[in-house]
Amino acid sequence: MLPAPPISLPSFSPAPAFSRRRFLRASAALLALPFAKRATSALAAETPPEPFDFDKSWPAFAPEIYPERCQIAGVAVAQNGEILALNRGENSWNPKGGFKGFKRELIRKPAVLVIDPVNGGIVGSWGRDLFFMPHQISVDPSGNIWIVDCGQNKVFKFDPSGQLLLTIGGARAAFDMPTDVAFLSDGRLVISDGYVNTRLVLCDPNGKPLTEWGTRGDGPRQFKTPHSVAVDPEDRIYVADRENHRIQVLNPRGEVLAIWTNVERPMTVRFQGDSLYVLSNLDAPRGIVRQLNTRGEIVAVCPTRPQDSEEDFEWPHGLAVSADQSTLYVGYTLLARRVQRFRRKAPAASGS
Repeated sequence: MLPAPPISLPSFSPAPAFSRRRFLRASAALLALPFAKRATSALAAETPPEPFDFDKSWPAFAPEIYPERCQIAGVAVAQNGEILALNRGENSWNPKGGFKGFKRELIRKPAVLVIDPVNGGIVGSWGRDLFFMPHQISVDPSGNIWIVDCGQNKVFKFDPSGQLLLTIGGARAAFDMPTDVAFLSDGRLVISDGYVNTRLVLCDPNGKPLTEWGTRGDGPRQFKTPHSVAVDPEDRIYVADRENHRIQVLNPRGEVLAIWTNVERPMTVRFQGDSLYVLSNLDAPRGIVRQLNTRGEIVAVCPTRPQDSEEDFEWPHGLAVSADQSTLYVGYTLLARRVQRFRRKAPAASGS
């Protein structure tokens, strides 16, 4: 067990646990904490604007290049603007199968598809025979690419061309189905070790574990499947506490700053510009991306299943946001098995 600093919390009462049915009916309030005022309830108020349009023209996968769909577990934007789609190749994970729902065999197909951001065509690929069950992909400030494999209990670092630079795992880290990685401004890593260990692990830039935070539960700094993690420019850490249906916000010392509730099943969190983007999987056929400010208030929403589409958009799992926040990329894992693009609408011209 890694050493953990004592928890230091403002005085408040933890929110009670809710069943799914009660949770959908309930309107939970933000626990008012240092930097965050009371947040808008994410499900109780679907009044924020929906400024994103589904882009039907993208991606334009050519059958000879991309002959079959595969589970897209994660999406990232490379430093050069190309889109990186982390896929599970011939492997797949049926969520109903629990932890035994996937084969522990190396994926023979390239796990990273490099996609042209303009036309959606595949311009490259890499990552053969490296992963069992890749879960998330991230790009650090230096342009290096990080992939978390919950099947191998490892975190991998690659250079922008896909050359392996570092592997974190083994007895020293003792991961048990980790889910995601994010980066503090000093180069330290925050890894969500989510499905079994239900904790965060703080590592130095070389992957040496420094400390850990979290236990299983629904209190402050407790988790039920910490499924994704993001860091903002102020080094605040945002944790998608999936089965607690909330976002926990921590500082680099592991102290809880805020808890934003009523965000049902947050799958992926990504911080871009001045906003936290939260992909929630409301149920298998539908999901939603919510843009939140640092007070936990909803700025905008983007449903991930277009109302006018008859195609499958099942189980959204991966999320990436362009640097200018104009474009969202969502990866689907159940039936859709693809990446789709949603583009921010141009502001309406004001009348004279």
